Amino acid sequence: MDENKKEEKNVEKKVDVKQENKKEEPKFKKVDKKETTKIEKQVNKEKSKKDKTGKKSPVIPTVIVVVVVLLIAILLTVMIVTSSAPKKSLEALLTNLKAGDFAKAQEYVSGELDLGTVNSNEEAQKLLFNKLNWKINKVTEKDENNATVEVEITTKDFQTIINNYMKKALDAVRETITGGGSTESFSSADFEKYFIEELKNENIQTTTITTTVNAVKEDNKWKIVSDDALYNAVLPGLQEAVNTLAD
Repeated sequence: MDENKKEEKNVEKKVDVKQENKKEEPKFKKVDKKETTKIEKQVNKEKSKKDKTGKKSPVIPTVIVVVVVLLIAILLTVMIVTSSAPKKSLEALLTNLKAGDFAKAQEYVSGELDLGTVNSNEEAQKLLFNKLNWKINKVTEKDENNATVEVEITTKDFQTIINNYMKKALDAVRETITGGGSTESFSSADFEKYFIEELKNENIQTTTITTTVNAVKEDNKWKIVSDDALYNAVLPGLQEAVNTLAD
């Protein structure tokens, strides 16, 4: 009898233990596909919020942008044309002088471009400025009709050319007189020949000077003023040589 009771108690204990173990097992809720998609969307939404600064950038209408760009372009074009017109005229003048096209160069000069007897000698025209180079540093417009252009010019040393030319000419005259000849036998072509020889002389060094030339607006076109500033710029040393001979 007692044994039967013991067995019943053992059975009851086993049942209790099983029930306790069953209670301790974790319970998991089954998540369906729809719920998973919903959760992923929520996570992505939160992540997107973190990436944003929180400030919405203003949207400018395309038409306004185009108008602003056009206005800026027009303003810059006006500024460039205004500031570069005297510069372009000087560049055109110097380019044509270097090419020996004095007639074309005259179009960019206010006044007469007078280069003496060289004007009538085609060979001399080609040689006079064939080593001319320049760099324009600054354009200053004083008002709507007057400007100055600072330019750095490299060309032949005309003081040396004139000195050599005059020495040749004087030596030729001296030899003629010594030989019993007359100076009347010399023509202008003879003296031009000596001058051209010196223009061809490869031993003549170049010189570089920085100077300022004047520009004026005539008939709505900028031109370089034909004055001492221009001649001293393109024929450096020439005036000094002439002054020395005069003394």
